[in-house]
Amino acid sequence: MTLSEISPSEAILVDLIHDLRQPLGNIETSAYCLNLITDPGLVRVHEHLRAIEQQVARAAELLTAAAAEMLRARA
Repeated sequence: MTLSEISPSEAILVDLIHDLRQPLGNIETSAYCLNLITDPGLVRVHEHLRAIEQQVARAAELLTAAAAEMLRARA
């Protein structure tokens, strides 16, 4: 499916999904890097970083599900 084959509302959703994935990737990378450089003794910090990673993963899952649902609805 090309962008010229989709409706304006579908184009907005495609753009939104793409635009939301970008910062999620940056957040995931930042949390990973912080995990690497944070003292292992700072348990609470690592717990918070793990929570951030889990929330980013969940948000990515929701975006994937939204994209799949949009394709199913179109078919």
